[in-house]
Amino acid sequence: MTLTLIVGYVLAAVLLWLGLSKHTRLRSSSKQLSTVVGAFVLLLTIAITLNELFHWWSKFPKELLAGIGIIVFLERTVRLVRARTFGGALVLDLGRIPVQDMIINLFAGVGLAWLAVTDIIAIVQIPHWTIRDLSLQILGLSISYAVLIQALSKRSLKEQGVSLGTGFSPWGQIESYGWEKESVTSSTLVLHKRTSMPVLAFTALSIKAELIGAVEEKLHEHSINRVANGPRPAL
Repeated sequence: MTLTLIVGYVLAAVLLWLGLSKHTRLRSSSKQLSTVVGAFVLLLTIAITLNELFHWWSKFPKELLAGIGIIVFLERTVRLVRARTFGGALVLDLGRIPVQDMIINLFAGVGLAWLAVTDIIAIVQIPHWTIRDLSLQILGLSISYAVLIQALSKRSLKEQGVSLGTGFSPWGQIESYGWEKESVTSSTLVLHKRTSMPVLAFTALSIKAELIGAVEEKLHEHSINRVANGPRPAL
């Protein structure tokens, strides 16, 4: 187990460094993913370490996991409704995430939901089951829900900002933008936001080639300039 923990901490450190360091040449979208996965690996490794030292999992009030799951479900739902209703009229429909990313998200979300539902069906067959027995599965379902709605929600430009599927960034929050090559038919728009949290400092959106000009025009209308020396997309 010691070797596993060492590998976990090393992997988390490498992923977080790749995601947060300004000296790496990864695409912004890859940095964002690296940061999220690194944070998850770190938290999981810390949890395993604490359980090895103090055997906390057997004493942990697992009902809290169900509570967290319900909070995640409500928070994602509120953000989804806010992103769709807030920000004024639609200016430009940016579509959904790229097909390959959507497939990955759908596979992960559906797979997690299937595992959770399968466990729930098995657990409720046992006499005298309680919410404590279903807590981890409820959390799994809420995470699956968050992944699926993020994969299926559309992105768009609105009168008052950018709708990000399950989030919204007002124009005044966006400091600058840049482009990264994605494919022949699309480029990645990187929005740099005013925030003190590095993880939330940018948002990456896939933009189809035919929409690039309209997106830049709208950004310039709101005095949002391209980062100095940043690459331009192929139009």
